[in-house]
Amino acid sequence: MPRPRLDCDTPSAIERMIDTFWQLLGERKYRNITVTDIVRRASVNRNSFYYHFNKLEDLAYRAIHEEVNRSPLVQGDGTGTVPDLQHWRKHVGELISTEDERRRTKRLTMIVGPNTDPVLYQAFHDNEREALLKVLARDPEDVDPRTDLMLDFIVGGIMGILSRWLQMNERHGDDPLADDDAEAIAIRVYALLLENCLPSGKNRK
Repeated sequence: MPRPRLDCDTPSAIERMIDTFWQLLGERKYRNITVTDIVRRASVNRNSFYYHFNKLEDLAYRAIHEEVNRSPLVQGDGTGTVPDLQHWRKHVGELISTEDERRRTKRLTMIVGPNTDPVLYQAFHDNEREALLKVLARDPEDVDPRTDLMLDFIVGGIMGILSRWLQMNERHGDDPLADDDAEAIAIRVYALLLENCLPSGKNRK
């Protein structure tokens, strides 16, 4: 999939289009969303859309990229070191219980929801994999076959969790899991990542 530009100007117009993309994905199938739908609801003109994106697929990629990279784990603390499990365990509860994180989770569950498309699956896979490598401070060009396989396994597991989250949300309301349960899942996923994808001797804080 071609990568859209991620350094565009006029973020207000871009953010309106991204917000509109998520709104429409909550209402209809991805294949039924058009550029016209986006520009009308976002109150931007078609020239503005095509200045930033070549096609709807590029907007979808950008929207997913931003949500994946809003993860508290991906954001980190700017030190360039890999948080160890105890550090993540200490802070994960307060990080994942915010309203922003709940909104992010709600949006990401749309990727595995009834309105999704293989294009969105692939965009999530590519962005999540890239984000995990960023967390581990690993060069994508320097990943051994075992780590490559484990990354795909972990990303698939995250998609499975999102799918189950969506199912439980439909049955039990907006907060299907207690914060403690969500925290336990986040800790276990990160533990799996550290155990299988971090080279020995890698710098952690």
